[in-house]
Amino acid sequence: MRMSVAAELARRYQLDYRIMPVTSVSAAIESLSDLHDQGQSVALLLSDSATTTDTNRSVFSHSKTLFPEARRGLLIEWGAWSDPEAADTILTAMAGLQIDYYVVRPRRSPDEYFHRTIAEFLHEWEREQGNRERPVAVIGDDAVPRTHEIRHFLARSGVGFDSLNPQSPRAEALLEATAVTYTGAPLVKLATGVILQNPTNRQLAQARGFSTDLPTSSVDLAIVGAGPAGLAAAVYAASEGLNVLVLERDAVGGQAGSSSLIRNYLGFSRGISGSELAERAYQQAWVFGAKFAHTQEVTGMQITDTGFELQIADDRTVGTRAVVLASGVDYRRLSVPALTPFIGAAVFYGVSAIEAHSQRGRIVHVVGGGNSAGQAALQLARYASKVSLIVRGTTLADSMSQYLIDQLAIAQVQVLTRVRVADASGTVDPAGVHLEHLVLENVDSGEQIAEPSNAVFITIGATPRTDWVAQSVLRDKWGSIVTGADVLSEGGRRSWPYDRLPTTFESSVPGFYAVGDVRRGALRRVASAVGEGSVVVSAVHSHLSPR
Repeated sequence: MRMSVAAELARRYQLDYRIMPVTSVSAAIESLSDLHDQGQSVALLLSDSATTTDTNRSVFSHSKTLFPEARRGLLIEWGAWSDPEAADTILTAMAGLQIDYYVVRPRRSPDEYFHRTIAEFLHEWEREQGNRERPVAVIGDDAVPRTHEIRHFLARSGVGFDSLNPQSPRAEALLEATAVTYTGAPLVKLATGVILQNPTNRQLAQARGFSTDLPTSSVDLAIVGAGPAGLAAAVYAASEGLNVLVLERDAVGGQAGSSSLIRNYLGFSRGISGSELAERAYQQAWVFGAKFAHTQEVTGMQITDTGFELQIADDRTVGTRAVVLASGVDYRRLSVPALTPFIGAAVFYGVSAIEAHSQRGRIVHVVGGGNSAGQAALQLARYASKVSLIVRGTTLADSMSQYLIDQLAIAQVQVLTRVRVADASGTVDPAGVHLEHLVLENVDSGEQIAEPSNAVFITIGATPRTDWVAQSVLRDKWGSIVTGADVLSEGGRRSWPYDRLPTTFESSVPGFYAVGDVRRGALRRVASAVGEGSVVVSAVHSHLSPR
Protein backbone atom coordinates (compact mmCIF):
# COMPACT_ATOMS: atom_id res chain seq x y z
CA MET A 1 0.00 0.00 0.00
CA ARG A 2 2.79 2.43 0.89
CA MET A 3 4.46 2.31 -2.51
CA SER A 4 1.17 2.78 -4.39
CA VAL A 5 0.43 5.83 -2.24
CA ALA A 6 3.91 7.21 -2.88
CA ALA A 7 3.46 6.75 -6.63
CA GLU A 8 0.12 8.56 -6.58
CA LEU A 9 1.66 11.42 -4.60
CA ALA A 10 4.63 11.64 -6.96
CA ARG A 11 2.39 11.92 -10.03
CA ARG A 12 0.67 14.98 -8.59
CA TYR A 13 3.19 16.73 -6.32
CA GLN A 14 6.77 15.77 -7.16
CA LEU A 15 7.50 19.04 -9.01
CA ASP A 16 6.95 21.04 -5.83
CA TYR A 17 7.56 18.54 -3.03
CA ARG A 18 10.04 15.77 -2.32
CA ILE A 19 8.23 12.45 -1.87
CA MET A 20 10.08 10.06 0.48
CA PRO A 21 8.67 6.50 0.72
CA VAL A 22 10.06 4.29 3.50
CA THR A 23 9.35 0.68 4.37
CA SER A 24 9.08 0.68 8.17
CA VAL A 25 8.35 2.80 11.22
CA SER A 26 11.98 2.72 12.34
CA ALA A 27 13.13 3.84 8.89
CA ALA A 28 10.61 6.69 8.96
CA ILE A 29 11.83 7.84 12.38
CA GLU A 30 15.43 7.73 11.17
CA SER A 31 14.55 9.75 8.04
CA LEU A 32 12.69 12.36 10.08
CA SER A 33 15.67 12.75 12.39
CA ASP A 34 18.01 13.19 9.42
CA LEU A 35 15.75 15.82 7.85
CA HIS A 36 15.61 17.69 11.14
CA ASP A 37 19.41 17.62 11.47
CA GLN A 38 19.68 18.98 7.92
CA GLY A 39 17.35 21.88 8.72
CA GLN A 40 14.69 20.67 6.27
CA SER A 41 10.91 21.16 6.57
CA VAL A 42 8.25 18.45 6.49
CA ALA A 43 4.82 19.40 5.18
CA LEU A 44 2.99 16.08 5.48
CA LEU A 45 3.55 12.68 7.06
CA LEU A 46 1.40 9.72 6.03
CA SER A 47 1.67 6.34 7.71
CA ASP A 48 -0.46 3.20 7.83
CA SER A 49 0.86 2.42 11.31
CA ALA A 50 0.20 4.19 14.60
CA THR A 51 2.07 1.60 16.65
CA THR A 52 4.98 2.50 18.88
CA THR A 53 8.58 1.32 18.62
CA ASP A 54 10.70 -0.22 21.34
CA THR A 55 11.28 3.32 22.64
CA ASN A 56 7.50 3.69 23.08
CA ARG A 57 7.29 6.32 20.36
CA SER A 58 5.24 6.23 17.17
CA VAL A 59 6.31 7.84 13.92
CA PHE A 60 3.58 10.43 14.52
CA SER A 61 4.80 11.40 17.99
CA HIS A 62 8.37 11.60 16.69
CA SER A 63 7.38 13.91 13.82
CA LYS A 64 5.28 16.03 16.17
CA THR A 65 8.36 16.69 18.29
CA LEU A 66 10.68 17.49 15.38
CA PHE A 67 8.20 19.14 12.99
CA PRO A 68 5.21 20.48 14.98
CA GLU A 69 3.85 22.33 11.96
CA ALA A 70 3.72 19.21 9.74
CA ARG A 71 0.34 17.63 9.04
CA ARG A 72 -0.05 13.98 10.03
CA GLY A 73 -2.47 11.48 8.49
CA LEU A 74 -3.18 7.82 9.23
CA LEU A 75 -3.60 5.83 6.02
CA ILE A 76 -6.54 3.42 6.00
CA GLU A 77 -8.43 1.32 3.49
CA TRP A 78 -11.85 2.50 2.33
CA GLY A 79 -14.53 1.36 4.79
CA ALA A 80 -12.04 0.59 7.56
CA TRP A 81 -13.99 2.88 9.90
CA SER A 82 -16.61 0.13 10.20
CA ASP A 83 -14.07 -2.19 11.82
CA PRO A 84 -14.14 -1.58 15.62
CA GLU A 85 -10.39 -2.06 16.03
CA ALA A 86 -9.52 0.30 13.16
CA ALA A 87 -12.06 2.89 14.34
CA ASP A 88 -10.60 2.75 17.85
CA THR A 89 -7.10 3.30 16.43
CA ILE A 90 -8.25 6.37 14.49
CA LEU A 91 -10.16 7.91 17.37
CA THR A 92 -7.41 7.20 19.90
CA ALA A 93 -4.76 8.73 17.64
CA MET A 94 -6.86 11.83 17.05
CA ALA A 95 -7.78 12.24 20.71
CA GLY A 96 -4.11 11.83 21.57
CA LEU A 97 -3.12 14.59 19.11
CA GLN A 98 -0.97 12.09 17.21
CA ILE A 99 -2.72 12.63 13.89
CA ASP A 100 -4.75 15.42 12.33
CA TYR A 101 -7.08 13.05 10.48
CA TYR A 102 -7.25 9.77 8.59
CA VAL A 103 -6.56 9.46 4.84
CA VAL A 104 -8.27 6.86 2.67
CA ARG A 105 -5.77 5.08 0.43
CA PRO A 106 -6.30 5.91 -3.28
CA ARG A 107 -8.35 3.23 -5.03
CA ARG A 108 -7.65 4.38 -8.58
CA SER A 109 -5.49 6.92 -10.38
CA PRO A 110 -6.20 9.71 -10.23
CA ASP A 111 -8.28 9.53 -7.06
CA GLU A 112 -9.59 13.05 -6.51
CA TYR A 113 -11.12 12.20 -3.14
CA PHE A 114 -7.64 11.25 -1.95
CA HIS A 115 -6.08 14.33 -3.50
CA ARG A 116 -8.68 16.64 -1.97
CA THR A 117 -7.59 15.47 1.49
CA ILE A 118 -3.92 15.86 0.61
CA ALA A 119 -4.46 19.31 -0.89
CA GLU A 120 -6.32 20.45 2.23
CA PHE A 121 -3.46 19.22 4.42
CA LEU A 122 -0.90 21.08 2.31
CA HIS A 123 -3.05 24.21 2.26
CA GLU A 124 -3.28 24.17 6.05
CA TRP A 125 0.46 23.66 6.39
CA GLU A 126 1.27 26.44 3.93
CA ARG A 127 -1.19 28.81 5.60
CA GLU A 128 0.20 28.16 9.05
CA GLN A 129 3.87 27.64 8.35
CA GLY A 130 5.13 26.97 4.86
CA ASN A 131 8.80 27.13 3.90
CA ARG A 132 8.68 29.19 0.73
CA GLU A 133 9.56 32.84 0.59
CA ARG A 134 6.37 34.88 0.63
CA PRO A 135 5.95 38.15 -1.27
CA VAL A 136 4.84 39.99 1.88
CA ALA A 137 7.23 40.42 4.81
CA VAL A 138 7.09 42.10 8.20
CA ILE A 139 10.46 43.44 9.31
CA GLY A 140 10.47 44.14 13.02
CA ASP A 141 11.85 43.31 16.43
CA ASP A 142 9.83 40.92 18.61
CA ALA A 143 10.41 43.25 21.56
CA VAL A 144 8.41 46.05 19.85
CA PRO A 145 4.63 45.74 20.48
CA ARG A 146 3.62 47.22 17.12
CA THR A 147 5.47 44.39 15.37
CA HIS A 148 3.11 41.90 16.99
CA GLU A 149 0.04 44.05 16.26
CA ILE A 150 0.89 44.17 12.54
CA ARG A 151 1.53 40.43 12.36
CA HIS A 152 -1.74 39.76 14.18
CA PHE A 153 -3.74 42.01 11.87
CA LEU A 154 -2.25 40.53 8.70
CA ALA A 155 -2.71 36.94 9.89
CA ARG A 156 -6.36 37.53 10.77
CA SER A 157 -6.85 39.27 7.43
CA GLY A 158 -5.74 36.14 5.58
CA VAL A 159 -2.41 37.57 4.43
CA GLY A 160 0.48 35.12 4.29
CA PHE A 161 3.75 36.80 5.22
CA ASP A 162 7.28 36.19 6.45
CA SER A 163 8.47 37.57 9.78
CA LEU A 164 12.01 38.90 9.47
CA ASN A 165 14.36 40.10 12.15
CA PRO A 166 15.84 43.47 11.05
CA GLN A 167 19.36 42.00 11.36
CA SER A 168 18.62 38.94 9.22
CA PRO A 169 20.39 38.68 5.83
CA ARG A 170 17.12 38.79 3.88
CA ALA A 171 15.87 41.87 5.76
CA GLU A 172 19.17 43.67 5.22
CA ALA A 173 19.09 42.81 1.52
CA LEU A 174 15.51 44.10 1.16
CA LEU A 175 16.33 47.34 2.93
CA GLU A 176 19.49 47.87 0.91
CA ALA A 177 17.65 47.26 -2.38
CA THR A 178 14.92 49.78 -1.50
CA ALA A 179 17.15 52.33 0.27
CA VAL A 180 14.95 52.12 3.38
CA THR A 181 16.44 52.35 6.87
CA TYR A 182 15.08 50.44 9.84
CA THR A 183 14.76 52.89 12.73
CA GLY A 184 13.08 50.70 15.33
CA ALA A 185 9.51 50.84 14.01
CA PRO A 186 8.26 47.84 12.01
CA LEU A 187 8.27 47.82 8.21
CA VAL A 188 5.97 45.92 5.86
CA LYS A 189 7.19 44.90 2.42
CA LEU A 190 4.20 44.45 0.09
CA ALA A 191 3.90 42.05 -2.84
CA THR A 192 4.47 45.04 -5.14
CA GLY A 193 7.89 45.63 -3.58
CA VAL A 194 6.79 48.81 -1.83
CA ILE A 195 7.83 49.06 1.82
CA LEU A 196 5.43 50.71 4.27
CA GLN A 197 7.01 52.28 7.33
CA ASN A 198 5.08 51.57 10.52
CA PRO A 199 1.75 51.41 8.63
CA THR A 200 -1.64 51.83 10.28
CA ASN A 201 -4.17 49.01 10.16
CA ARG A 202 -6.15 51.01 7.63
CA GLN A 203 -3.15 51.26 5.34
CA LEU A 204 -2.63 47.52 5.67
CA ALA A 205 -6.29 46.83 4.86
CA GLN A 206 -6.12 49.04 1.79
CA ALA A 207 -2.91 47.34 0.66
CA ARG A 208 -4.71 44.00 1.03
CA GLY A 209 -7.46 45.26 -1.29
CA PHE A 210 -10.09 45.68 1.42
CA SER A 211 -12.47 48.60 1.14
CA THR A 212 -12.32 51.15 3.96
CA ASP A 213 -14.76 53.58 2.30
CA LEU A 214 -18.11 54.58 3.76
CA PRO A 215 -21.22 54.87 1.56
CA THR A 216 -22.52 58.31 0.60
CA SER A 217 -26.17 57.27 0.93
CA SER A 218 -28.23 55.44 3.53
CA VAL A 219 -28.34 51.65 3.64
CA ASP A 220 -31.06 49.18 4.60
CA LEU A 221 -29.01 47.44 7.26
CA ALA A 222 -25.78 48.32 9.04
CA ILE A 223 -24.05 45.43 10.78
CA VAL A 224 -21.56 46.55 13.41
CA GLY A 225 -18.91 43.87 13.80
CA ALA A 226 -17.60 41.20 11.43
CA GLY A 227 -17.27 38.24 13.75
CA PRO A 228 -19.20 35.00 13.16
CA ALA A 229 -22.57 36.56 14.10
CA GLY A 230 -22.07 39.67 11.97
CA LEU A 231 -20.79 37.72 8.98
CA ALA A 232 -23.74 35.31 9.15
CA ALA A 233 -26.16 38.24 9.25
CA ALA A 234 -24.38 39.79 6.26
CA VAL A 235 -24.62 36.57 4.23
CA TYR A 236 -28.33 36.09 4.83
CA ALA A 237 -29.31 39.77 4.57
CA ALA A 238 -27.37 40.36 1.35
CA SER A 239 -28.56 37.11 -0.20
CA GLU A 240 -32.14 38.23 0.41
CA GLY A 241 -31.70 41.54 -1.38
CA LEU A 242 -31.02 44.02 1.40
CA ASN A 243 -28.51 46.83 0.94
CA VAL A 244 -26.01 45.78 3.62
CA LEU A 245 -23.00 47.57 5.11
CA VAL A 246 -20.67 45.80 7.55
CA LEU A 247 -18.53 48.03 9.76
CA GLU A 248 -15.50 46.43 11.42
CA ARG A 249 -12.95 48.34 13.50
CA ASP A 250 -10.30 45.61 13.44
CA ALA A 251 -9.80 42.49 11.33
CA VAL A 252 -12.66 40.31 10.09
CA GLY A 253 -13.39 37.36 12.39
CA GLY A 254 -13.82 38.97 15.78
CA GLN A 255 -12.60 37.09 18.82
CA ALA A 256 -13.13 33.78 17.02
CA GLY A 257 -10.61 34.90 14.39
CA SER A 258 -7.85 34.38 16.95
CA SER A 259 -8.78 30.74 17.58
CA SER A 260 -6.07 28.44 16.28
CA LEU A 261 -8.43 25.51 15.76
CA ILE A 262 -12.19 25.22 16.16
CA ARG A 263 -12.88 21.49 16.41
CA ASN A 264 -16.61 21.44 17.21
CA TYR A 265 -18.06 23.56 14.38
CA LEU A 266 -20.44 21.67 12.13
CA GLY A 267 -19.05 20.55 8.78
CA PHE A 268 -15.32 20.68 9.56
CA SER A 269 -14.42 17.24 10.86
CA ARG A 270 -10.72 18.05 11.21
CA GLY A 271 -11.47 21.48 12.62
CA ILE A 272 -10.80 24.89 11.09
CA SER A 273 -8.89 27.94 12.25
CA GLY A 274 -10.94 30.96 13.23
CA SER A 275 -9.21 33.16 10.66
CA GLU A 276 -9.94 30.77 7.77
CA LEU A 277 -13.57 30.37 8.82
CA ALA A 278 -13.90 34.16 8.91
CA GLU A 279 -12.24 34.56 5.52
CA ARG A 280 -14.62 32.06 3.93
CA ALA A 281 -17.64 33.79 5.48
CA TYR A 282 -16.37 37.20 4.36
CA GLN A 283 -15.99 36.00 0.77
CA GLN A 284 -19.47 34.48 0.87
CA ALA A 285 -21.04 37.72 2.09
CA TRP A 286 -19.07 39.76 -0.46
CA VAL A 287 -20.24 37.55 -3.33
CA PHE A 288 -23.85 38.17 -2.30
CA GLY A 289 -23.23 41.92 -2.48
CA ALA A 290 -22.60 42.96 1.12
CA LYS A 291 -20.39 46.05 1.37
CA PHE A 292 -17.60 46.18 3.95
CA ALA A 293 -15.95 49.18 5.58
CA HIS A 294 -12.81 47.77 7.18
CA THR A 295 -11.01 49.52 10.06
CA GLN A 296 -14.01 51.81 10.60
CA GLU A 297 -15.01 52.10 14.26
CA VAL A 298 -18.50 53.13 15.33
CA THR A 299 -18.29 55.62 18.22
CA GLY A 300 -21.89 56.76 18.65
CA MET A 301 -25.45 56.64 17.35
CA GLN A 302 -28.55 58.78 16.96
CA ILE A 303 -32.12 57.58 16.50
CA THR A 304 -33.76 59.40 13.57
CA ASP A 305 -37.17 59.48 11.89
CA THR A 306 -35.93 57.11 9.18
CA GLY A 307 -33.90 54.81 11.38
CA PHE A 308 -30.44 55.46 12.76
CA GLU A 309 -27.35 57.55 12.21
CA LEU A 310 -24.07 55.95 13.22
CA GLN A 311 -21.08 58.11 14.10
CA ILE A 312 -17.71 56.88 12.87
CA ALA A 313 -14.37 57.56 14.54
CA ASP A 314 -13.25 60.07 11.88
CA ASP A 315 -16.30 62.34 12.40
CA ARG A 316 -18.27 60.87 9.53
CA THR A 317 -21.75 59.34 9.72
CA VAL A 318 -23.68 56.50 8.11
CA GLY A 319 -27.47 56.44 7.78
CA THR A 320 -29.28 53.12 8.09
CA ARG A 321 -32.85 51.89 8.45
CA ALA A 322 -31.90 49.08 10.84
CA VAL A 323 -28.87 48.01 12.89
CA VAL A 324 -27.60 44.59 13.89
CA LEU A 325 -25.03 44.94 16.66
CA ALA A 326 -22.56 42.06 16.48
CA SER A 327 -19.49 43.77 17.90
CA GLY A 328 -18.70 40.93 20.26
CA VAL A 329 -16.55 41.43 23.32
CA ASP A 330 -13.04 42.40 24.29
CA TYR A 331 -10.90 40.19 26.50
CA ARG A 332 -11.10 41.42 30.06
CA ARG A 333 -7.83 42.96 31.25
CA LEU A 334 -5.89 41.29 34.02
CA SER A 335 -5.55 43.66 36.97
CA VAL A 336 -1.80 43.28 37.50
CA PRO A 337 0.00 46.64 37.00
CA ALA A 338 3.38 44.95 36.63
CA LEU A 339 2.19 43.33 33.36
CA THR A 340 1.35 46.65 31.69
CA PRO A 341 4.84 47.45 30.28
CA PHE A 342 4.94 44.05 28.58
CA ILE A 343 1.56 44.20 26.80
CA GLY A 344 1.94 43.67 23.07
CA ALA A 345 5.47 42.27 23.26
CA ALA A 346 5.30 39.51 25.88
CA VAL A 347 1.78 39.81 27.28
CA PHE A 348 -1.06 39.13 24.83
CA TYR A 349 -4.83 39.01 25.03
CA GLY A 350 -5.88 35.98 23.01
CA VAL A 351 -3.49 34.01 20.83
CA SER A 352 -3.04 33.56 17.10
CA ALA A 353 -1.07 30.99 15.13
CA ILE A 354 1.54 33.61 14.27
CA GLU A 355 2.20 34.33 17.95
CA ALA A 356 2.34 30.63 18.74
CA HIS A 357 5.15 30.18 16.19
CA SER A 358 7.21 32.90 17.84
CA GLN A 359 7.20 30.98 21.14
CA ARG A 360 9.27 28.08 19.83
CA GLY A 361 11.41 26.71 22.66
CA ARG A 362 10.14 29.27 25.20
CA ILE A 363 8.32 29.04 28.55
CA VAL A 364 4.80 30.45 28.32
CA HIS A 365 1.75 30.79 30.57
CA VAL A 366 -1.92 30.93 29.60
CA VAL A 367 -4.34 32.62 32.00
CA GLY A 368 -7.96 31.45 31.87
CA GLY A 369 -10.15 28.39 32.23
CA GLY A 370 -12.50 28.54 29.23
CA ASN A 371 -12.38 27.02 25.76
CA SER A 372 -10.35 29.94 24.39
CA ALA A 373 -7.68 29.30 27.02
CA GLY A 374 -7.66 25.58 26.25
CA GLN A 375 -7.30 26.15 22.51
CA ALA A 376 -4.53 28.67 23.12
CA ALA A 377 -2.61 26.28 25.38
CA LEU A 378 -2.85 23.45 22.83
CA GLN A 379 -1.63 25.65 20.01
CA LEU A 380 1.28 26.94 22.08
CA ALA A 381 2.18 23.42 23.22
CA ARG A 382 3.16 22.59 19.63
CA TYR A 383 6.08 25.01 19.82
CA ALA A 384 6.85 26.15 23.38
CA SER A 385 9.14 24.10 25.61
CA LYS A 386 6.67 24.39 28.50
CA VAL A 387 3.07 25.59 28.72
CA SER A 388 1.24 26.21 31.99
CA LEU A 389 -2.46 27.01 32.31
CA ILE A 390 -3.31 29.31 35.24
CA VAL A 391 -6.86 28.91 36.56
CA ARG A 392 -8.45 30.65 39.55
CA GLY A 393 -11.16 27.97 39.88
CA THR A 394 -10.89 24.51 41.34
CA THR A 395 -11.54 22.63 38.11
CA LEU A 396 -11.63 23.12 34.34
CA ALA A 397 -14.84 21.12 33.99
CA ASP A 398 -17.04 24.10 34.88
CA SER A 399 -16.04 26.18 31.87
CA MET A 400 -14.11 24.06 29.33
CA SER A 401 -15.26 21.38 26.89
CA GLN A 402 -14.22 17.87 27.90
CA TYR A 403 -12.39 17.17 24.62
CA LEU A 404 -10.08 20.11 25.37
CA ILE A 405 -9.48 18.96 28.95
CA ASP A 406 -8.50 15.52 27.65
CA GLN A 407 -6.16 16.94 25.01
CA LEU A 408 -4.46 19.27 27.50
CA ALA A 409 -3.51 16.24 29.57
CA ILE A 410 -2.17 14.42 26.51
CA ALA A 411 -0.20 17.48 25.41
CA GLN A 412 1.34 17.64 28.91
CA VAL A 413 0.11 21.16 29.58
CA GLN A 414 0.56 21.94 33.26
CA VAL A 415 -2.74 23.02 34.83
CA LEU A 416 -2.44 25.16 37.96
CA THR A 417 -5.77 25.61 39.75
CA ARG A 418 -6.65 28.11 42.50
CA VAL A 419 -3.76 30.27 41.33
CA ARG A 420 -3.55 33.86 40.06
CA VAL A 421 -0.84 36.11 38.62
CA ALA A 422 0.29 38.52 41.34
CA ASP A 423 3.38 40.17 39.85
CA ALA A 424 5.84 40.13 36.96
CA SER A 425 9.40 41.19 36.25
CA GLY A 426 11.70 41.65 33.30
CA THR A 427 13.62 44.31 31.39
CA VAL A 428 12.07 47.44 29.91
CA ASP A 429 14.25 49.80 27.89
CA PRO A 430 14.11 51.81 24.63
CA ALA A 431 15.32 48.78 22.68
CA GLY A 432 12.31 46.74 23.73
CA VAL A 433 10.81 44.75 26.58
CA HIS A 434 11.49 41.20 27.74
CA LEU A 435 9.45 39.31 30.33
CA GLU A 436 11.49 37.09 32.61
CA HIS A 437 9.39 35.97 35.59
CA LEU A 438 5.83 35.71 36.85
CA VAL A 439 4.87 35.65 40.51
CA LEU A 440 2.03 33.19 41.04
CA GLU A 441 -0.12 33.30 44.17
CA ASN A 442 -2.33 30.61 45.66
CA VAL A 443 -5.72 32.29 46.12
CA ASP A 444 -6.46 30.22 49.25
CA SER A 445 -3.21 30.36 51.19
CA GLY A 446 -1.63 33.50 49.74
CA GLU A 447 1.62 31.62 49.17
CA GLN A 448 3.66 33.07 46.30
CA ILE A 449 6.21 31.52 43.99
CA ALA A 450 8.26 33.01 41.14
CA GLU A 451 8.36 31.08 37.87
CA PRO A 452 10.38 31.75 34.71
CA SER A 453 8.17 32.98 31.89
CA ASN A 454 8.84 34.43 28.46
CA ALA A 455 5.25 35.23 27.49
CA VAL A 456 1.73 35.32 28.92
CA PHE A 457 -1.49 34.81 26.94
CA ILE A 458 -4.63 36.01 28.73
CA THR A 459 -8.18 34.81 28.04
CA ILE A 460 -10.12 35.55 31.23
CA GLY A 461 -13.58 36.42 30.03
CA ALA A 462 -14.77 39.44 28.18
CA THR A 463 -16.64 42.73 28.29
CA PRO A 464 -19.07 43.89 25.56
CA ARG A 465 -18.32 46.84 23.27
CA THR A 466 -21.41 48.93 23.99
CA ASP A 467 -20.15 52.18 25.50
CA TRP A 468 -21.19 54.07 22.33
CA VAL A 469 -24.76 52.74 22.20
CA ALA A 470 -27.63 55.22 22.85
CA GLN A 471 -28.92 55.37 26.43
CA SER A 472 -32.38 54.31 25.27
CA VAL A 473 -30.99 50.87 24.40
CA LEU A 474 -31.43 48.77 27.56
CA ARG A 475 -28.27 47.13 28.89
CA ASP A 476 -27.44 45.15 32.00
CA LYS A 477 -24.86 46.22 34.57
CA TRP A 478 -22.06 44.62 32.54
CA GLY A 479 -23.03 46.44 29.34
CA SER A 480 -24.60 43.49 27.50
CA ILE A 481 -27.63 44.36 25.36
CA VAL A 482 -30.96 43.14 26.76
CA THR A 483 -33.15 41.63 24.02
CA GLY A 484 -36.50 39.95 23.40
CA ALA A 485 -38.86 39.19 26.28
CA ASP A 486 -36.21 40.32 28.78
CA VAL A 487 -36.74 43.91 27.63
CA LEU A 488 -40.21 43.91 29.20
CA SER A 489 -39.27 41.89 32.28
CA GLU A 490 -36.23 44.07 32.95
CA GLY A 491 -37.39 47.52 31.87
CA GLY A 492 -41.17 47.25 31.82
CA ARG A 493 -43.44 49.35 29.62
CA ARG A 494 -41.20 52.36 30.08
CA SER A 495 -38.55 50.56 28.03
CA TRP A 496 -41.05 49.08 25.53
CA PRO A 497 -44.22 51.23 25.12
CA TYR A 498 -45.37 49.46 21.94
CA ASP A 499 -48.34 47.23 21.18
CA ARG A 500 -46.32 44.32 19.83
CA LEU A 501 -43.75 42.30 21.74
CA PRO A 502 -40.04 42.73 20.93
CA THR A 503 -38.70 39.97 18.70
CA THR A 504 -36.11 37.52 20.02
CA PHE A 505 -32.98 39.57 19.22
CA GLU A 506 -34.56 43.04 19.27
CA SER A 507 -33.42 45.60 21.82
CA SER A 508 -35.57 48.18 23.60
CA VAL A 509 -35.31 50.32 20.45
CA PRO A 510 -37.29 48.90 17.48
CA GLY A 511 -35.02 48.10 14.55
CA PHE A 512 -31.89 47.85 16.72
CA TYR A 513 -30.89 44.20 17.19
CA ALA A 514 -28.08 42.45 19.06
CA VAL A 515 -26.62 39.03 18.26
CA GLY A 516 -23.65 37.02 19.42
CA ASP A 517 -21.57 37.64 22.52
CA VAL A 518 -22.68 41.28 22.88
CA ARG A 519 -26.22 40.10 23.70
CA ARG A 520 -27.12 39.15 27.25
CA GLY A 521 -27.80 35.44 27.54
CA ALA A 522 -25.92 34.48 24.39
CA LEU A 523 -24.18 31.11 24.36
CA ARG A 524 -20.54 31.86 23.71
CA ARG A 525 -19.98 29.38 20.92
CA VAL A 526 -19.21 30.06 17.26
CA ALA A 527 -22.15 27.96 16.09
CA SER A 528 -24.54 29.87 18.37
CA ALA A 529 -23.29 33.21 17.06
CA VAL A 530 -23.72 32.07 13.45
CA GLY A 531 -27.23 30.86 14.24
CA GLU A 532 -28.26 34.14 15.83
CA GLY A 533 -26.78 36.16 12.97
CA SER A 534 -28.72 34.18 10.39
CA VAL A 535 -32.03 34.12 12.29
CA VAL A 536 -32.11 37.84 13.08
CA VAL A 537 -32.45 38.73 9.40
CA SER A 538 -36.09 37.62 9.29
CA ALA A 539 -36.89 40.12 12.06
CA VAL A 540 -35.05 42.83 10.14
CA HIS A 541 -37.21 42.11 7.09
CA SER A 542 -40.37 42.35 9.20
CA HIS A 543 -39.22 45.67 10.62
CA LEU A 544 -38.37 47.15 7.23
CA SER A 545 -41.33 45.88 5.20
CA PRO A 546 -43.95 48.35 6.55
CA ARG A 547 -41.59 51.18 5.64
